Amino acid sequence: MATKTFSGRADAEKILLAEALAQKEYGMSFGQYCGTVLLDAIQQEGKMPDLPQKKVSARKRHALAVIKSFPRRPHNPEIGRMTDEEIRDLIANRYE
Repeated sequence: MATKTFSGRADAEKILLAEALAQKEYGMSFGQYCGTVLLDAIQQEGKMPDLPQKKVSARKRHALAVIKSFPRRPHNPEIGRMTDEEIRDLIANRYE
C-alpha cells in the first residue's frame, strides 16, 4: 500500500483538545486518529463526515435567501460600464 504524508496548521488550543480526546477515546494521537479512524470512515462512507448543523436564525436564513436570489433578479450588464457621473444621474432620475 502506498502512503502519503499530510499536515496542516491549526489553533494550538484546538489541537490540544483534539489530542486529549483522541488519546482518551482511541488511545492514539490526533495525527494517528486522522490517518486511520477518520480516513477509514471517509473511505467506508464515500463522503466526508456530516458536521452538526448550527442553528441559524430566521433573520440570517432570510438574508441568505435574498443573497442567493440575486442572480435571478433583473439586471443590466451595461451598468457595469457606466461612469460614476452616469450612475449618479441614473439614480437621481429615479427619484424625480
